[in-house]
Amino acid sequence: MITLKVLHTTTYRFNEQVCLLPHRLMLRPRESRELRLISFNITMTPPAALTWAHDVFGNAIATATFQMTASNLVIASVAELQLDAV
Repeated sequence: MITLKVLHTTTYRFNEQVCLLPHRLMLRPRESRELRLISFNITMTPPAALTWAHDVFGNAIATATFQMTASNLVIASVAELQLDAV
């Protein structure tokens, strides 16, 4: 059994303040018999409200909605996984 921690960060930089429209985030790994999600966390700067849904393939999709303008957008996720595959 293998335990993995996957860190992912995306940074956007803009030349001026912009109004951020909703962003669809596909960062959470899909669980299976061989892959178990132990923990998952998303942080964003500026802060955003997250709503979750699943697509037709079973993937978890988060929609981030922002309330303020920004000149930078940072999206960071941490997933801890347990891999039981041979």
